[in-house]
Amino acid sequence: MKTYRVIILMLFFSSCSVVQKTVEVDIRPMAVETFLQKPFGHSESIEDFKKSMPEGTRIQKLIKRNPRPYHKPDTIYNFLYKKSKVSIYKTQFSQEFLLGGSVRNDQIELANGIRKGMTKSQFYQSFTNLDLSQKDSITLKEPNIGRTANFYFNRKGKLERFTFTGKS
Repeated sequence: MKTYRVIILMLFFSSCSVVQKTVEVDIRPMAVETFLQKPFGHSESIEDFKKSMPEGTRIQKLIKRNPRPYHKPDTIYNFLYKKSKVSIYKTQFSQEFLLGGSVRNDQIELANGIRKGMTKSQFYQSFTNLDLSQKDSITLKEPNIGRTANFYFNRKGKLERFTFTGKS
């Protein structure tokens, strides 16, 4: 009977312990310009995003009709995962490119290991040519292709969310 009490007591104490989920980040440093050209590390095609997005991602198709009746419509594909959204634009000529998005989940990772929950120091380690800043938001711009990425950190210095725009 004593043995059962000890076992139950041990199970009780072990269940009361606080478990913190650690986020492992695979950091592959790269230049800011290289990152902005391919932020997800693969082409901007719908098929590549279907493969790289986490399981449970919903795909929403929106039709954008052209003003001329003889033109086929363009399509916007929204990849929706919990509070995150990534949008791909597909033209009538089957050209596909990244429109933009907002990521708030740590299951979606960018090319150089950037994901929600990483620290500011880990963020800076992801780039080879990014100067340190004390601000709680960081904006990266690529003037040649017109892409912008914004990263927002909370008071504890952890990445809370990031947004990006596509090529112009």
